[in-house]
Amino acid sequence: MLPPDVLSKVLCHPNKRLIIWTNVFCVHSPPLALLLSPKEAAVRHRLIHSFSLPLSLAFFFIFSFFCPPAARLRLSGGFSETYSALCDYNGISCKEEVQWDVDTIYHSQDNREFNLLDFSHLESRDLAVIVASMAYNTWFTKLYCKDLRIGSEVTEQVLHTVSKSSSLEEITLENSRKTLVSSRVSNLIQQVCRLSKGLRLLNLSKTSLTSKGVVSLSQALCSSDEYSNSLLHLDLSKNPGVLSGEDNLYLFLSQPNCLVHLDLSGTDCSVDSLFGALLRGCCADLSHLNLSKNSFSHRKAKDTLPLFRQFFSLAFSLTYVSLASMKLPPDVLRALLTGLTSNPHINDLHLDISGCELRSAGAAVIQELFPRVSSIATLDISDNGLDADLLTVLPALSRHPSLKHLYLGKNFNIKNRVLDEVLQKLVQLIQEEDCCLQSLSLNESRLRSRGTVLVNALGSNTCLRKVDLSGNNMDDIGAKMLSKALQINTTLRSVTWDRNNTSAAGFLDLARALEHNFTLQYMPLPLSDISQAYRSAPERTEQALTKVGIKAVDRVTVGWKNLNRFTFKMKFYVSHFTFKTINSSSALDQT
Repeated sequence: MLPPDVLSKVLCHPNKRLIIWTNVFCVHSPPLALLLSPKEAAVRHRLIHSFSLPLSLAFFFIFSFFCPPAARLRLSGGFSETYSALCDYNGISCKEEVQWDVDTIYHSQDNREFNLLDFSHLESRDLAVIVASMAYNTWFTKLYCKDLRIGSEVTEQVLHTVSKSSSLEEITLENSRKTLVSSRVSNLIQQVCRLSKGLRLLNLSKTSLTSKGVVSLSQALCSSDEYSNSLLHLDLSKNPGVLSGEDNLYLFLSQPNCLVHLDLSGTDCSVDSLFGALLRGCCADLSHLNLSKNSFSHRKAKDTLPLFRQFFSLAFSLTYVSLASMKLPPDVLRALLTGLTSNPHINDLHLDISGCELRSAGAAVIQELFPRVSSIATLDISDNGLDADLLTVLPALSRHPSLKHLYLGKNFNIKNRVLDEVLQKLVQLIQEEDCCLQSLSLNESRLRSRGTVLVNALGSNTCLRKVDLSGNNMDDIGAKMLSKALQINTTLRSVTWDRNNTSAAGFLDLARALEHNFTLQYMPLPLSDISQAYRSAPERTEQALTKVGIKAVDRVTVGWKNLNRFTFKMKFYVSHFTFKTINSSSALDQT
């Protein structure tokens, strides 16, 4: 018979007699059978109804009570043992692949992120038990779920795990809108706020988050100093309407915090009203700021411009800023560049202002201020209707002292004569001796055959490492020019070429180029051109692609041969050095 104090800590399976082997949980403990008589079963029945706890908690009590602390140190925190016990308890088969993945792959890589996508092929009930096994596991500190359709059973266990875990630091539930309804998101936020220690990462991108849920989240984040000192990554993106009010999240952002990554893109946020809060609370540590696909309140823009400019002049750690896909007034662009000009703390900044409808007014601001903004290393001004204004923008870009990566696509909707002048300006830019550009993207610019002037210039170029020429409809003449350029270029490492109406003849030209170029490392398959060429000439296209594939394999083989030679030389030098060291040691011993 079990002592009453022991029996009161054990919740049991609804059978009259049950044998629970504690060696399932313990390494050093001998097998111990807990035999429940019918009288004890009655006590068990009362305990179940009085405690009304989740099923997984029963095994946690057994594990905690009977096993000494040293015996609990199993692979991945004893996940496999807990999972096996829960499978037995719920009457489902234990998946050995789950145990193998956790104990072998996760443990060998010291991977503390539990990714539900690794087990997405299993049924919902099996996945629910897997998640339930994490509730009292201290090995895993991250829970990751993206683009996965999960059922209500799994959702309940996710909420339960978040409420009970003492080790979770990062939670990602991205693109779960179809299964994570708004009520469950609110429950999740409530459970997150009850964690014993604050989260480091919270990603609720593209869920059913509502403005009320964000208000609750903001209140919870402000109610505890743990989150101000722990939350580094916050992603609420792609939840339309959640930040339409000004009081939703701004209270937390205006308090001193340690946020490094903030993504509020596509949340209907009023960007100009946000920067007052960012200025007060996020200047010190914020590195990644994504506010794309939102809007500026034009009535308040003039009043908030000083705060906007002041934030960009005082931010200490910025490395990425995106204001893409929103209408950016010229005054706001001027305030942005002026603030960055006076900021001595940052460098190598990636600035994305693509799709902002800059046009001529924005081009004038760039021409005037951009050469003085030395902190920008990557600039994306694609899809801004610059067109003929590129004649004045490109010289301004050439005067920039540290621009390394430039995105110019979708800005070439101009007449042929002006287009020729713009392309000549671009060729001059990349051929200057002091040009520091390393990558150039002209994606989806529809340059057609006139773009071959730029492609031909790549042959003698010595600065670019990466180019994207896809979506320009250059036909086979463009492929021929690229082939000639690649035969003599020794600096390009990556070339993207697709949607250029390349036929089988063009692919044969590219194959010939690969015979003479041994420095190009990456060129993705042009799937769009391949499918189009295959429909018109399947045999020639297959022959050309086979030749391209053979050249790629030959290059990899040459690379491995060189690597093997290097490895052999290193082994020889190491063995020679070891032999000399041994001989020296022997001589010293004899002395």
